[in-house]
Amino acid sequence: MIQSLYLFQSNTKELIYNKNFQSDEKLEMFSSFFSALQTFVSELTESSSESLNTIELGEYFVLITRIPEISSDLVIITGKADIKEVKKIIPKIQDIIQTHEELFNNWDHTPEKLEMFDLKIIQLVLSERQLSGESSLTADQSVILKSIWDQKGSLSEQIRGDLSKKREDLNFRYLTEENFLKKYEMSKKLIEISEKLRDDEKFIEYQTESKSLKDEIKDRKLRLKYYLNKVIESLEFSKYAETYSYLYSFCLKLNNFAESHIVEKYKTYAKTLLNRKKIPREEFKQVINDISKIEEEIGEYFSLDV
Repeated sequence: MIQSLYLFQSNTKELIYNKNFQSDEKLEMFSSFFSALQTFVSELTESSSESLNTIELGEYFVLITRIPEISSDLVIITGKADIKEVKKIIPKIQDIIQTHEELFNNWDHTPEKLEMFDLKIIQLVLSERQLSGESSLTADQSVILKSIWDQKGSLSEQIRGDLSKKREDLNFRYLTEENFLKKYEMSKKLIEISEKLRDDEKFIEYQTESKSLKDEIKDRKLRLKYYLNKVIESLEFSKYAETYSYLYSFCLKLNNFAESHIVEKYKTYAKTLLNRKKIPREEFKQVINDISKIEEEIGEYFSLDV
């Protein structure tokens, strides 16, 4: 089957279009792998000739076809068993591209304009029964990564040593870091270094951990939003006992997410609510006002795109 399909601008190597025939879940789970694969096939187009190029990649082939009408390169990744069928379908893909020639030659980076083209590509691939089905790329990512790195050549001992030391130092900080956001950024850097070291085991290991951190961050954002809404809602009706309960739960969820001094400040607000009868009136009013502004203070955490 066709595993992935790309269109790169010939001169700049800019990605114009790509279609990975995977589930959205797999694309997210193995995002670092697909990013490495995309970078590799982009580099391959730099050395491609005017005619069809075929490059072996483990149990797969990368087929590169120059599309002069739009000054681009069509790149298809397919299994070895399907290469003959893919070569037959390439002219049909070229026909679809040529019917959208004006779109690509005047490309303004608006994804919505590619919707009709995307639909035609999907319909074409699905119409070829032998070329559609469950993709196996992610199951073979270790083999594919090794094949990619083999074709890039070996690293010098100096570079390997420097990268290994850099990863070791970063991994030590990564293991002790408790803030999920910082840890997530470290995981992405560790994936990048592991790719440079051609270490497939660590690449896959960090990729898995990075996905888990990403899921935890998304879940934490939802829970924080829920508790904060409850805090504001109960505050509006002066239900301070409820506000205390929701604010304390909010603080617990904010652990490993915001800086510790921010969490402690909000815990102090919660304690003020609990001991409100012992707090001077003006001081209590100020705390209520501060609580109502929490969302403004930490809005950046809710807008994070991970």
